[in-house]
Amino acid sequence: MPVVDRFVVASVRVLWPGGLNTSLYLDLNRVSRQTAWAHGFMHAYALWLGLALMAAVFLVAYALAWWRRDVHAAALLFVGGVGTLVALGLNQLVGHAAGELRPYDTYPHALVLVAKAHDFAFPSDHATVAGALFVSVLLVVRPAGSGAPGHVAGATGMPGSRPRATGSMVALAAAAAVVCLFLLFARVYVGAHYPGDVVAGVLLGGAVVLLVSAMRPIAYWMVDAIEQTPLGVLIRRPSSEVGRGDDPGGRRARGTGGEGDLPAAR
Repeated sequence: MPVVDRFVVASVRVLWPGGLNTSLYLDLNRVSRQTAWAHGFMHAYALWLGLALMAAVFLVAYALAWWRRDVHAAALLFVGGVGTLVALGLNQLVGHAAGELRPYDTYPHALVLVAKAHDFAFPSDHATVAGALFVSVLLVVRPAGSGAPGHVAGATGMPGSRPRATGSMVALAAAAAVVCLFLLFARVYVGAHYPGDVVAGVLLGGAVVLLVSAMRPIAYWMVDAIEQTPLGVLIRRPSSEVGRGDDPGGRRARGTGGEGDLPAAR
């Protein structure tokens, strides 16, 4: 039996829910045929631009943590990056186990705006990476002054005040959500995936990052050690003020008499 025949025999045309996947795919394919003016942009976005924007948001989040000397947030983003690679590898195993044919193999007359791949459709690699990076950024959106990852160095809260997440991290998480969702839409629009493929991909990527984030205590220990070495410049902005007792990662020691400390109890 030829290799191509064995590939088809070992594959399924469309996974559950087959009817919904098929109808949504064909409906969006008809929309794609009627919007030729968007083909150039959608081709680029579905192929590389969407992932490039997701990576850019992720790197800006890391740069913001670095600028604020929030080494624990930087560590959590590093863990998210590792989780993204793990998710991408796991995605290959899931894809081969599911064995779903690409929609253009089942519907050869469908409009396809990208080069046809020869791997399986479920789950989407692009969606997996996008979901993993989105959750990585979302994990560092924490209330300022709470001492959790994403805490702004040196931030203090007034008694009885309600901690609020920093606006810049919230904005980055919102941008990541928009970029991620539009990438899911684009992968179906260009004819490369069923809707179920991209939904499964984003859920897989996000779930793996959440699981890998359980390694955060190890990552925190590592960055605390690296912070005291010359390599610390990679995880926090160097201080331009000597002797002021900077507080990398928001870990200011209370009751030491430094600026901003609470009065010692008498």
